[in-house]
Amino acid sequence: MTVSGDRGKESGGRTATQRLAAIVESSADAIIAKTLDGTITEWNPAAERMYGYSAEEAVGRPVTMLFPPDREEESVEILERIRRGERIQSLETIRLHKDGHALEVSLTISPIRDENGTILGASTIARDVSHRREADRALRRLAAIVESSGEALVTLELDGTVASWNRGAERTLGYSAEEMVGRSIATIISPEVAGRLVERLQTIAAGGEIDDYETTRLHPDGRRIDLLVTLSPIRDEDGTVVAAVAAARDITALKQTQESYRRLFEHHPLPMWIFDTETLAFLDVNEAAVEQYDWTREEMLSMTILDIRPEADREAARAAVTKTSVARDAGVWQHVRRDGSVMEVAVVSAPIDFQGSSARTVLAQDVTDQRRLEERLRQSQKLEALGQLAGGVAHDFNNVLMVVRACSALLLKKIEQEALRRDIVQIDDAAKRGAELTKQLLAFSKQQVLRPALTDVNDVVRETLELLDKVIGEDVEIVLNLEPRLPAVLVDRGQLGQVVVNLAVNARDAMPHGGSLSISTSVSTADEATAARRTLVHPGPYVLLQMTDTGIGMSEETSARAFDPFFTTKETGTGLGLPSVHGIVAQSGGHVSMYSEEGLGTTARIALPVADGAAVAQPPAPSVQSLSGDETILLVEDDEVVRLLVGEALRGYGYTVLEASKGAEALELSRAHEGTIDLLLTDVVMPGMSGSELADQLSAERPGLALIFTSGYPANTVVQMGAAYLQKPYDPAELAAAVRSALSAKRD
Repeated sequence: MTVSGDRGKESGGRTATQRLAAIVESSADAIIAKTLDGTITEWNPAAERMYGYSAEEAVGRPVTMLFPPDREEESVEILERIRRGERIQSLETIRLHKDGHALEVSLTISPIRDENGTILGASTIARDVSHRREADRALRRLAAIVESSGEALVTLELDGTVASWNRGAERTLGYSAEEMVGRSIATIISPEVAGRLVERLQTIAAGGEIDDYETTRLHPDGRRIDLLVTLSPIRDEDGTVVAAVAAARDITALKQTQESYRRLFEHHPLPMWIFDTETLAFLDVNEAAVEQYDWTREEMLSMTILDIRPEADREAARAAVTKTSVARDAGVWQHVRRDGSVMEVAVVSAPIDFQGSSARTVLAQDVTDQRRLEERLRQSQKLEALGQLAGGVAHDFNNVLMVVRACSALLLKKIEQEALRRDIVQIDDAAKRGAELTKQLLAFSKQQVLRPALTDVNDVVRETLELLDKVIGEDVEIVLNLEPRLPAVLVDRGQLGQVVVNLAVNARDAMPHGGSLSISTSVSTADEATAARRTLVHPGPYVLLQMTDTGIGMSEETSARAFDPFFTTKETGTGLGLPSVHGIVAQSGGHVSMYSEEGLGTTARIALPVADGAAVAQPPAPSVQSLSGDETILLVEDDEVVRLLVGEALRGYGYTVLEASKGAEALELSRAHEGTIDLLLTDVVMPGMSGSELADQLSAERPGLALIFTSGYPANTVVQMGAAYLQKPYDPAELAAAVRSALSAKRD
């Protein structure tokens, strides 16, 4: 910048100066003049706009007011260079706005000279480059993002030539940027999809976008890569499409996983399906579902989940789907097959997104047989619990009846007045009927004492026929169909006969106007599968006894309770006939089932396991001439009243009686007694030591000791084969006969 001296030149200089001033005033760049000591002398409007200070505020102040504190030394360096006559171009630095925020600026600084060339100061042209620098940084960040992206990002010319190729593309597709930039993308595309690429680039050139399409590419190692690609246009400043950018993600592993899940879904042994939670329509079903429900895949895909539900359950099913928002839901429902048959199904479902639809995936397992087994088990457990209760009642009741019968017998010996004797006999008869009732309770509870022997079921049926003819009557025809050669079963022969009688009486009552009762026997084998489907059934051969009547039958509800104790449909029944049948058969290791339909009759089916042991001959009953005797008897009974009455009765028949209330006491009494003990009469179930354990110890200490077991509640006890047993309650005469018989057998 120079200043002219003569007038002519002065006039021209003023004009030039005016033009220069106009340029400075109208410049878009901030123009500042300052002296060599840094004092501002000129400040144009653009400087006001850039820095926020007016000319009045800025002129006369040091230029360092625009410098950040850490850059004030920069002013000294700049002015020093100006003094040396240097021109500083495109210096990018930081300056401060009036409000304190930093500005990124580009400065051009030149010396101001007079006409003699003397440097008077400096002029600065400043341009705010903050936005440009921010754009540059944004571009660099974008470039870094593109380069570090896990996805393959590729820029394509509209003819398919690769313009850029990031590191993600290198990792995914296996080619370097040097190999691909400038080449056609078609060189790594399989031939079958090359034609579609041309169509897609034409779509991009027309301004369209293509989102998430699946395609394949060839890797340098020869394998094909599954890709999910989005193709978008790149436009210039005028909006013209000049290129395309492809974002590709490797979904090879995902496709393999999807295929694995598809195979798992298709080949899962249990039925699976996916349904739409809005329409309830099947979206997909597997082969197991097709097989279980008996519709074709195409048919099921045209149905809703309501179509496999019983009609009465459909609204509840719809409501359950509507309410279910939990991640996982489980329950047991009834489902219907194509043929209309109903099954119990355990269902587990979970929400999924299926091809853009809100859906749930379902795993269904037919648990019909399992539920039936569970119901049978519950029934068995219920009967077991009731049996324990009934057995306990029978035990206590037997001891009461024992006292009644013993006292009745003693009174009959002492009283001769006929009227009183008749009353005592009625008391004893009532006690006998009570004893029969306790026998049924013990049979039901599987706690009666059995005397098992190898038995031909056919023989028991034939022996019972004469009694059945009298019990059933002439209007019921008995039809026999017995297997000629049955294997033996190990049962209490008398109890099995009672089973046949009880079932026959039930059949008679179901045929008030007559009919027929068919009795058949056969042999069957329960295999592993059959045993697994039924509770308390073991694999192996069984003898089957089946009794079928043509009576009125039972409803399903009545049939389900047939073996419940005290349940009866008869006006005068006790409700213990069928429960005792169940108890006797179960205690013998067998099982009993019943099938009935109203109007069609009832079939009772008993299965007894074939015996694998040898027959045990029962000793013949010894001849008894007199009930009296002079032998010594060790009586062991924990009930004090019963013990006193039994002891008194035995002494009445001439016996010497040693009494003990429990096993340990009996052992002490036996060891203290120096004389002979001829017979042990002991209760089976006692606290501490059982009657059987006591008998074993005393028999070892006193060889030849005769034994009689007695009980009203021998829980889980089977008397040793051949041993004498006296069922409570009994009267003194029955007691004396049993004692005499046991002593006579000992002598024989």
